[in-house]
Amino acid sequence: MSDEELIKSKVGTGNPFKVPEGYFETFQQQLLSSLPERPSVDEEPARTRVWGRARRTWISVAAAFVGVVVLFATLHQMNVTKESATLATADEMAFTEDEMAEYMASSVFDDYTLYSYLTNEE
Repeated sequence: MSDEELIKSKVGTGNPFKVPEGYFETFQQQLLSSLPERPSVDEEPARTRVWGRARRTWISVAAAFVGVVVLFATLHQMNVTKESATLATADEMAFTEDEMAEYMASSVFDDYTLYSYLTNEE
């Protein structure tokens, strides 16, 4: 016989805890009587501030609008900067045919080296 079965045979499987008779019928009264008295307040109920809520909404909308404007201004500035950099690079790299021919004539490339360079061969 295992330990668990031995304990079940000695103790049993029933619930050993019992609630006293009529406990829940008087529970609410006992709980309320043990709580301290709450002072009564004769004030008028707090009014909801409509303008406070509306002001907060308008401030949120204005902040979102400013955020969108700043985002678009930043993106536009980045695009303008990128375009100007591209144009400057293209202008710098623009050679006339005469300039290119002069450069190629003065370079140390022979025909075979130039061919190898253009075809990426070693």
